[in-house]
Amino acid sequence: MYDENAYRQTYSEINPLKCVFERSMLRRCVDCELGVRRNIAEREAVGCRDQAAHALCVGFKERLKHAAVFVLKVTHPDDPLPHAKELKLQCGGLAGLRACLGEEGMPQVVADLKAALARYGSLDALPYQEMLPAIRGFEARPRR
Repeated sequence: MYDENAYRQTYSEINPLKCVFERSMLRRCVDCELGVRRNIAEREAVGCRDQAAHALCVGFKERLKHAAVFVLKVTHPDDPLPHAKELKLQCGGLAGLRACLGEEGMPQVVADLKAALARYGSLDALPYQEMLPAIRGFEARPRR
């Protein structure tokens, strides 16, 4: 019999620093040079190699989520998002950040965040409103 609690315990032991953008990494809409992919049973997990980069990603995602409450149609930004909205936030938000940087191609999480910090100075100064169209336009599953 499959034991979900045993899986969660093993997950925490094997992947102590869970990637903030794990869902988008697993969906392969973004990449990160600090991401470490691990297989646990039949599942895949993504961890982070660097505590400082992890903290940077946490701060960016929190600010992005608060900026995107209207686009995501959520009333409480601190509540967990359903899977599709989480993908919309992560994949769309990072694509929007890359567009603000004038870059093309697949977003590179930490590299793009460091480039954005060099250009804008701080996480609070990033142009979140300019990222919202990319969040709005992202579809987890394209319409047929």
